[in-house]
Amino acid sequence: MSTTKVISTAARTVNKRPFRVSIEGNIGSGKSTCIKFFDKYPNVEKHGEPLHEWRNVCGHNLLGLLYSDMNKWTFPFQHYVHLSRLKIQTSPPCNSNITVKMFERLLFEFKV
Repeated sequence: MSTTKVISTAARTVNKRPFRVSIEGNIGSGKSTCIKFFDKYPNVEKHGEPLHEWRNVCGHNLLGLLYSDMNKWTFPFQHYVHLSRLKIQTSPPCNSNITVKMFERLLFEFKV
């Protein structure tokens, strides 16, 4: 197989996957507002921080537990945050028309 065919095949494979965009910033800097701006574009799949998941882990509010005792709950919370972000960022798009997946923060950009 020629180099041109290999590159062409690779380019087609990449084009089938959505372009990924991560919105980064400090608390209150407008990350969620920026993501909401793209609601009018049907080809953009948007993912904010999954607070609802962090507040209901098998009936427990992991976010609340974190704030009640940081020393005890920082590692379990951070681990769960990484798992939930990994699930969101590696999942396939919700439909075949999605060309952009937009996330609030990268997988490894969480620090307590």
